Amino acid sequence: MKKYFSYMQKSFFLCLSYRSEVWLRILGNVVIVYIQVSIWSSLIRHAAHYGFTLEDMIAYSIVTTAVANLLMTHVFRSVDSKLKSGDICMDLQKPVVFPFYLFFYQLGITAFQTLFTTIPSVALAFLLFGFQPPELDKLIPFIFSVLLALLISFLFGYLMALISFWFLTTFALEWTFRALMLIFSGSFLPIWFFTPAWAKIAEALPFQYLGFIPSAIYMGKVAEPYLALGKGALWALLLLLAVSFLWKKAINRLEVQGG
Repeated sequence: MKKYFSYMQKSFFLCLSYRSEVWLRILGNVVIVYIQVSIWSSLIRHAAHYGFTLEDMIAYSIVTTAVANLLMTHVFRSVDSKLKSGDICMDLQKPVVFPFYLFFYQLGITAFQTLFTTIPSVALAFLLFGFQPPELDKLIPFIFSVLLALLISFLFGYLMALISFWFLTTFALEWTFRALMLIFSGSFLPIWFFTPAWAKIAEALPFQYLGFIPSAIYMGKVAEPYLALGKGALWALLLLLAVSFLWKKAINRLEVQGG
């Protein structure tokens, strides 16, 4: 495991070399929360109809924005770049399990984002807008929901990366995935406010674990949080089986652009 942690450390310190971007990311996060809070301030009458207050929606906006900063879907960009440059051949010859290498490398980036972007953004949002911390009995399931979001987001990104072995590009996949995630993760509009038909679709997909479920658990709006986490774990298992199957197929079909 030591060699994988070294890759995690490498990506963390690589991010440090671009630390000037941190201020822009923090500013961007605060602007996003400000826009969402402004919108909910105007629409609070409709939200109140569903039993939500402005304070609830502020907390929801802050949590979804924070979780979005931690997601590990960008792994597909790394693989896409390696496919086009031919570097993936050298990576596959290293004495490491390639999926584990990708996971820990992305984990280093997430650790950097947590320390230098997410925590400062949340602290600043707290000073500007204020929000209630989660109740103690909701804190543990919330933490697990964030960890589950990291795992599912990585598996989604890795799945797209493996599909790119066939198409040698991830542009269309990225566009489609981001559109689906924007809608069905609840980051743009909480699933509570979907029409019944669209809510059923959203609840049947794993995207909700990338934003809506962590925020809803944080707010105490999930009656059985551990049941929700169990369903999310099943989705993670299904995605893991899918990427394991595609990984074996992709290795046999590997064709490198520019390599």
